[in-house]
Amino acid sequence: MIENSSLLIFLLPIAALFGVAFLSASAARLPILINIAKLAPVLGILASTAGLVLLMQNPLIETSTLGIEELGFSLRIDALSLIMYAMVSIIALVVVRFSINYLNGDPNQHKFMAKLAITIAFVQLLVLSGNLFMLFVIWVATSISLHQLLIFYPNRFKARIAARKKFILARLGDVTLLSALILLYSAFSTGNLQLIFNQIQNVQAAEFSTQLEIATLLLVLTAGLKSVQLPFHGWILEVMETPTPVSALLHAGLLNAGPFLMIRFAYLFDVVSFAPIALFVMGACTALYGALVFTTQPTIKTGLAYSSIGHMGFTLMLSGMGLYAASLLHLVAHSFYKAHAFLSSGSVVDNVQTNNAASSIRQGNAGKIIVAFISSLLIYTSIALIWSNFVELPLQLLLVGGILFTGILSLLINTLDANNNWMAIIKLLGSTCLVVISFFVLEELMRITLGNQIPLLAEQTTIMLYLISLTLGLFFTLVAWQAIMPFIRSKKPTSKLGVHIRNGFYLNVLFDRMISSLNYKN
Repeated sequence: MIENSSLLIFLLPIAALFGVAFLSASAARLPILINIAKLAPVLGILASTAGLVLLMQNPLIETSTLGIEELGFSLRIDALSLIMYAMVSIIALVVVRFSINYLNGDPNQHKFMAKLAITIAFVQLLVLSGNLFMLFVIWVATSISLHQLLIFYPNRFKARIAARKKFILARLGDVTLLSALILLYSAFSTGNLQLIFNQIQNVQAAEFSTQLEIATLLLVLTAGLKSVQLPFHGWILEVMETPTPVSALLHAGLLNAGPFLMIRFAYLFDVVSFAPIALFVMGACTALYGALVFTTQPTIKTGLAYSSIGHMGFTLMLSGMGLYAASLLHLVAHSFYKAHAFLSSGSVVDNVQTNNAASSIRQGNAGKIIVAFISSLLIYTSIALIWSNFVELPLQLLLVGGILFTGILSLLINTLDANNNWMAIIKLLGSTCLVVISFFVLEELMRITLGNQIPLLAEQTTIMLYLISLTLGLFFTLVAWQAIMPFIRSKKPTSKLGVHIRNGFYLNVLFDRMISSLNYKN
């Protein structure tokens, strides 16, 4: 049967990863352990390819539930789970190979590889979960396995602080997720995700409106706790003491659990009123916060951490708007970008220490800034108008594209208002056009790929349109402020504000005091 085939194909790489953990009992088995660890992600990529063929025949493949009362172990293979599974496998392949060289000669390398393999295996199981019970159990297991990686070097004080803070927030997230899933099981009398989604689409969920509102709000809180949303973001700034492969896996994979949860329960968010607004506000505030603080960081890895905070907020914000295809597209793109950024962070300093570094110094020419604004506006509006002749562009997507426009504007300002030659400017303009085109094309392809795994885009309420417009205005204001900030640093009030921004408005310090993590000595 096709269900049994899918079970074997997708569980084989996971079994290989657990085999790595089994072999880690003895350091003498390190060569065999490393070979299996390198093979498992390759098997995952091959399984993803086979899964693509299977989904061409059937858009949804489910295994029967091993458990009682529709609660237990079951796999769900659809477009969303396949994309996530393939992404995790590719990132795992890179991280595992990097880790082998990174910890070469470390006497505890076999233990690290085992903990890394277990974490990757749980993430793969998480995205394949087809049952509420399995989703919760694997969610908790993933968090606990990550905790073991964070404290791999237990003598590093800052790593213990970060791990403790993350552990506290993760347990709160477990409680909110469990509460939400209990409410869902109570409302639909089944743990099978597809049966729940079918009931929602058949409008049988209307009888449980209050119950579903509470459940979805709890899911939003769970995503916020998992994906470093304000004010639960502080611990991610302090994981730099962990091995670099852990940072790469964390930022490129494990933080995505929150957005994945939102996309997985997209049909649930489609029938409630308050949760999407709460999700949007939380994501938008975090995205703006991350974008603001990121540009003031003096160290590479801390800057990358704030970047992840902002990107996770932006991804959740898209889900709150109902743009689940765009949310998944951004999630995948950010994951690959951030994995590369962390694994190559050691060479960034060498790359910028060149004779041409001085060419990036801003001049503060108002005329060039205006030209940058006009150029970016023409590029975005022209491409959007052309694309709208082929595909209907919803208002939400155009507004999100407006945020993309602010990012383009920032790049063009930094390039045009500097001593760059014409060839560099032409290349940037070409790249900018390619980015905007890619955004519209890939979003449409992602929407087609997800198919009936996400609901049709509903018309937004007036309050949501106001919130989206306000957010777009704030992003534009942020870009404008960043454009003129370098030339008013001598002003005392601005200088003081820069210090506060660089310290993230001390939100992490306040959280430290709340949980007394700075007194953690064990």
